[in-house]
Amino acid sequence: QLDPRFFISAGDIVYYDSDDPRATTEELARYHWQRMFSFPRHIRMLLDIPGYWEKDDHDTLTDDTWSTQPQRPEMKLTFEEGLRIFREQVPMGERTYRTFRWGKTLQIWLVEGRDFRSPNNMPDGPQKTIWGAEQKQWLQRSLVESDADWKILVSPTPIVGPDRDNKHDNHSNPDFAYEGREFREWVKANVADNFFNINGDRHWQYHSVHPETGLHEFSVGAASDSHASGSPGEDKRYHRFHRVQGGFLQVETMRSGSESQIHFRLRDV
Repeated sequence: QLDPRFFISAGDIVYYDSDDPRATTEELARYHWQRMFSFPRHIRMLLDIPGYWEKDDHDTLTDDTWSTQPQRPEMKLTFEEGLRIFREQVPMGERTYRTFRWGKTLQIWLVEGRDFRSPNNMPDGPQKTIWGAEQKQWLQRSLVESDADWKILVSPTPIVGPDRDNKHDNHSNPDFAYEGREFREWVKANVADNFFNINGDRHWQYHSVHPETGLHEFSVGAASDSHASGSPGEDKRYHRFHRVQGGFLQVETMRSGSESQIHFRLRDV
């Protein structure tokens, strides 16, 4: 009803490892996609609205997964097969990280958080990465080169947070603290005035501002109220907005003469 120009699904589109039947084979993995996109409302929406898709852990293989993670005995589906099935199921170009320009006002970046990831349990430091060296260089170079009024990174996982203490999978956690701090400081030094991060993964909605670097982050939260949960609670050092509720994020840009505006609205279901 809002007549959006496009839609982004920021990862965890299907849950191979928890929604019944668990996707232990290629056939069951495809069934998860077929079931999700046979919903009449999804069909109606995607007949008229273009979409971009990112994957995260649950629609790659299992929770917090990486390529060399020991496999569960019941899993016949492999990490490599998970990567291949994702590309088989959603529209995708040459690579899973990419950028798109929408007029004068907006450019979006969609990043890949699973293909090039270091093991979560590797000691943190300069060599530990979620994005990999090549993707990180591409991201920084293209952000600086862009003359869009507003630059939005859509990341499957948080960069600011804050997150729960027991999580080990993203740039707001101690396990990837080096790369997270490095990127936040780079943003502050290079694109701070017109850059925002939008993230999936976390099941609560928030608008956070990083206390040291000023990086703004919006969590889209869960799509339904029944999946909204898990927040460590509101943290006034970070949060400008926080609620454990389902919904989605609406972003609108507008330009009049030399004045450009961007609006973020966290909506309920």
